[in-house]
Amino acid sequence: MSRNKNADLDRVLRAATRVFLERGFSATSMSDLVAATGMNRAGLYAAFGSKHQLYITALGRYREDTEPELRSIAHRALERKDDERVDAPRVVGDLLDVVARHSKEGGFVVRAAVELADDPATMRRVQEAWTELERDLAAILARAVERGEMDPDADPDRLARTVLVFVQGALVLGHADEDDRRLADAAAGMVALIAAYRPSATAEEIRSQAADDALLNES
Repeated sequence: MSRNKNADLDRVLRAATRVFLERGFSATSMSDLVAATGMNRAGLYAAFGSKHQLYITALGRYREDTEPELRSIAHRALERKDDERVDAPRVVGDLLDVVARHSKEGGFVVRAAVELADDPATMRRVQEAWTELERDLAAILARAVERGEMDPDADPDRLARTVLVFVQGALVLGHADEDDRRLADAAAGMVALIAAYRPSATAEEIRSQAADDALLNES
């Protein structure tokens, strides 16, 4: 019975999430939620407490559904062995592919940040989502710098923040724009920006020559 009840609540929560994604918080009425979930008002209030709390819970569920794929890509990059390339541009491109797919849903986190920017409970969860993505990006870029795959003068924290802000805009553009090429071109531009921080061939040759010279001097 407990499993059945949990499964039913999960179905209700997913239905509510779709309504909030389509309409936003303010435009969604309890009648809308009753119609979408099949649960009466009393049942919704008993299970979730209020429309606001249901929204917060739906936002959490949305993150549980969408963020594991992003974290998996990031963690695979960070867990690569010392003799394996991080390939930060490729990792950023993979992350942006996931973002592009989810942008069609409207981007719950972005919508929440815009509509309920003055609500501490909502913004706490939004900030958590932003912070986690930015932290993972910065760690990946820092690892690439450490391994010599990116210019030592590159600022991983600033680049990570740049990608984070791009992602939020991408979620809006991907949802509203009928031309998929615009987002695809912009994503390619972001990947190219990260790739531009790769050490130049000349710089690599200079470092290699310096190492060879040092060995000769020691001998």
